[in-house]
Amino acid sequence: MEHPLDHIPDECTNDAFGLEHFARVFNERYGSTGPILYIGPLDQAIQDSLYSSIHIRRPLAIYLHNEQSVCANVFCSQVLSADSIVEYLANNYVLWAWDSTNDGNRKRLFETLRRCIGNQCAQRVGAMESDSFPLLLILIRSRGSLELINVIEGKSTPSEVLLNLIQSHESFEEQRLREVDGEVMREKRENLKRQQEDEYEQSLQADLAKERARQEEQNANERLKQQRLQQKEESRARLPEEPSETEKNITQLKIRLPNDEGVLKRRFRINDTLQMLFDYLTIEGRMLGEYKLLTTYPKRDLTLLNQSDTFEQLKLYPQEQLILESL
Repeated sequence: MEHPLDHIPDECTNDAFGLEHFARVFNERYGSTGPILYIGPLDQAIQDSLYSSIHIRRPLAIYLHNEQSVCANVFCSQVLSADSIVEYLANNYVLWAWDSTNDGNRKRLFETLRRCIGNQCAQRVGAMESDSFPLLLILIRSRGSLELINVIEGKSTPSEVLLNLIQSHESFEEQRLREVDGEVMREKRENLKRQQEDEYEQSLQADLAKERARQEEQNANERLKQQRLQQKEESRARLPEEPSETEKNITQLKIRLPNDEGVLKRRFRINDTLQMLFDYLTIEGRMLGEYKLLTTYPKRDLTLLNQSDTFEQLKLYPQEQLILESL
């Protein structure tokens, strides 16, 4: 005995409510829970089946019911209630359903098919005779587009339906595996590209770091050069002219340079300060802080003494040999 309610109420505007109603009426009519339905709008069913990750993607089956078809009750009771078909659909498909018996729901169905799948699919379903219903539409995604690969009509036997479902799934799986291979190759290319980009970025950063270090070193050398030039100018401004050999109260200093670079000779007045000796060495390119300046006997490092002391106070006259050692 038929249930007094339609599978989906006429002019239903809430897909989830309509599909829950469909499942409840199916159970009451045929004493079976029937296949597991996707509860939600068709566009979301398409996303969750055909646009999910390639590794879990499934084909989409759309069951279209029409109560006016002579095949409706037989198809529901013998096909959609068959354990083998229910199990195969659950394991291999996402199943969405709609009842096109009433005019309002039929109109909504065609609008939904046009919007979600395309005019060609809507026109094909619209051209089907009512006795061809119920219909099982099998959709796959091929080269980025939706493709209707099979229309199983209501007059099909359970074995024919199961065979069609298996063959359609095999077609889908072949396409999916091709896409998996393509995605694997694409991932390899992308990984290689990322690796090359990472290596390039690392090389670029290393080059930039070297360039920054080189520039910093160059700047530091330039600052040091300017500093030394300034020190030389200041020392030159402070240092009086060298006294003549005939002048009284002078001292003759000989300074042996490191690494056999030679000997510096210079006369100073005995009341000149140690600072003047350091100024002279600065002018000669020997910057204070870069060397020790040692007397021979007694051995003293003049750089550690008071720079305002005179040569007379330090007993560095009438002559003295000094040794300059680099630090």
